[in-house]
Amino acid sequence: MSLNTLVEMSCPHCQKRFVENARLVRPGGKAWCPECEQLFALDETNEAMRQVLSAAKAARRRRKDRLADLKLRWADPPQAATPADTPRTLTDVLAVLDALLQRLDDENKAA
Repeated sequence: MSLNTLVEMSCPHCQKRFVENARLVRPGGKAWCPECEQLFALDETNEAMRQVLSAAKAARRRRKDRLADLKLRWADPPQAATPADTPRTLTDVLAVLDALLQRLDDENKAA
């Protein structure tokens, strides 16, 4: 599973299609065209851009659902108290990863 979920979009300047990380495609944001090297706004008033924003939101939701599913499928069964020096369980690792991904989402929203 990729940490990045991609969404396909086209540049309003040169009409070239390219993919962008769905985490970066948000209303009011901007995108950079790798072909013509122009920065453009992700404007919700444009129908085509509204569809891209909707696809990005759906892609982010699918990614979140996949992570939740992985946590459920890979979660370790509850155990009795264990000594402090035992290695971390997969559940602990997934919890740390989830917290990190949430922090990255929060930082991207703030930017």
